[in-house]
Amino acid sequence: MIVSALATASFDEATAARLARALDWISQTDMASLEPGRHDIAGDEIYANVMEVTPMLPAEKQFEAHRRYIDVHYVIAGEELIGVAPVGECPVAQEYVQADDFSLHVDPADPARVTWALLREGELCVTPPADAHKPACTTGDPAPLKKACVKVLVG
Repeated sequence: MIVSALATASFDEATAARLARALDWISQTDMASLEPGRHDIAGDEIYANVMEVTPMLPAEKQFEAHRRYIDVHYVIAGEELIGVAPVGECPVAQEYVQADDFSLHVDPADPARVTWALLREGELCVTPPADAHKPACTTGDPAPLKKACVKVLVG
């Protein structure tokens, strides 16, 4: 699922090729056997962070955003609720740190601007830099989640 404004919905040729390679890697890898941590696919251009976490209620989390990478959130086991909103509509809570390609944001003023995706095992959500996202959320009682966040360099 990609939900985006038309102006930010397309990728340049290099980014599109990297995204295709990331999706191929997911489909050809025994994801369940991956240990938590970083897994290089193409160095810093494409890599996966595999994590085992306990999701939290959406109200307990802030949105995050990146400028250099697309995130491909893939659920290996469990269930994940992810909120997505235009980054420009989410006020900054923690300024962007270039070394980490990371900033934190609060909910947009209009709650209707948040799109929620409930992902189950084998499902994914793609969040490009135009989207702030609130990953690893739950709809109720927290249950273990194993996921891969595949980072795809833009440009």
